[in-house]
Amino acid sequence: MIEFKSVSKWYSNRFVKTFVLRDLDLKVTQGEFLSIMGPSGSGKSTAMHIIGMLDSPSRGAYFFEEQPVHKLKERQRTELHRETVGFVFQSYHLIDELTVYENIETPLVYKKVGGKERKERVEAVMARFGLTDRRGLFPSQL
Repeated sequence: MIEFKSVSKWYSNRFVKTFVLRDLDLKVTQGEFLSIMGPSGSGKSTAMHIIGMLDSPSRGAYFFEEQPVHKLKERQRTELHRETVGFVFQSYHLIDELTVYENIETPLVYKKVGGKERKERVEAVMARFGLTDRRGLFPSQL
């Protein structure tokens, strides 16, 4: 479950506070799908970065599976993110210096998945998406 209670996000300089989100309330229950739509600059990416624990609200409460994310220290938030959140960015960023296999494997390395399981999972993903014969290619070669 994801819940925002009066979440606000702003950026400040010496003279002005610019709100990106203001008092956002949101509740997404398990199994529910959500679309976030709006014009450019309306805070969609900011909300997603907070949901994904890549950023923190300036004010308000954020609960993820009933854990108060807004009260976690950065290290705890990073660990929770690493264990529970997956992100596919609109502009996906493959690592140019890594092969297809290595790009797929990298998140599993960060999650400390063992070598044998990692290999099985990478092979399964490559087979599912028809990439087995491209395992050794670099992103520029795709």
